[in-house]
Formats: sequence, C-alpha cells, structure tokens
Amino acid sequence: MQKWQRRKDQRPMEILTAALGLFVRNGFASTKIADIAKQAKVSKGTVYLYFESKEALFKQMVHQIMVPKINEVEEYISSYQGSQVELLKLVIRRWWQTIKESGLTGVPKLIISEADKFPELTQYYMKEVIHRIQSILISILKKGKQLNEFSNIEPVLCARVIMASLVYFSMWEVSLKKYDHKNMYVEDLIEQQISILLSGITK
Repeated sequence: MQKWQRRKDQRPMEILTAALGLFVRNGFASTKIADIAKQAKVSKGTVYLYFESKEALFKQMVHQIMVPKINEVEEYISSYQGSQVELLKLVIRRWWQTIKESGLTGVPKLIISEADKFPELTQYYMKEVIHRIQSILISILKKGKQLNEFSNIEPVLCARVIMASLVYFSMWEVSLKKYDHKNMYVEDLIEQQISILLSGITK
C-alpha cells in the first residue's frame, strides 16, 4: 500500500482524536471545526469530507472508540460461567483500563457540562454508553443474586451507584487530580471502591 494511502486511511481517527482533546479541554460548544482541523493538521474541507457536522463527529467518536469496547464486554459476559463476584470486579477494572487507554477519561466531564446545551448528543451518549454499561452491571448483579453470591440488593439501584462512582473517578482524573496534594491514583481508588462495595453486598 502506498504511504499516502495509509495516511489517508488513518485520517478519520486522527481527526476524532484531535476533536476529543479539544472537546474535553475547551467544551463542545466552544470548539470549532477550524480548531479541529488545525489540531489534526488538515484543512476544514478534509474534516467535512469525513464528518458532515461537529455533532456527527462526536457520534462517530463514541461509535468507533467506545462502542466496540462495550461490545467486547457484552460478548465476554454472555459466555462467562464463573463467579459473578469476580466478574463484577473484572468489569469495573476493565472499564477504567479501557477509557484510560482510549483517552476517554474526559468524556463524562464533557457530557455533564454540555448536557443541557446539546440534549440530542447527551441522549445518544446515554443510550450507546451509559445505559449499556448499566445493563451489564445489572445483569451481573441479578445473576449473582440468583446464585446467592450477593445479598438482597436492588440490582438497578446498585448499578447506578457503581456508575456514579466511576463517572466521578473520570472527572477527578481529568479535573481534580492536579489539585490533590496526596497524588492518589484512580486505580487505587477503584480497588478501595471494590472492597467497600463487596463488603456491603456479598454474603
């Protein structure tokens, strides 16, 4: 394959990566297509060649980067036969590893700050990401309850509590960590969260 062809194939993801960084740093409303083009080192016309609007760009960012990771988790748990306690720990740890490696730790902050300004994008993110992750957690909690691994919990509420802490960890990593003199790591916070959670819901 010609070098220019390889570069062309990589360009959409380079544009998405540039946009993600700008959206998180400057906000969705304040980021212009021209800013994204400059960051990605392409022309505005090139951005529009791949994405018809800033909104379409955001949706593709979610679809190409986040959704495949969720698909992988859903496929894995569909055939999982082991302890639901261990599966719950695995999913929580995997969530953080995935968003950190994908550069997506700033997305929850972005969504929360822009939710009322862009309700359609917020609904899209909720449907494609938040609701699906919650469904994964709910299915684990329900099955664990049926197998007598978990106490008499309400799976839907419990899943939302878990999600709330995970969203906070993302926002802390992006916005608050630099102001914390204790210099804690999210990985340590997640392990503490798992310990507290399981001490309260396991038999």
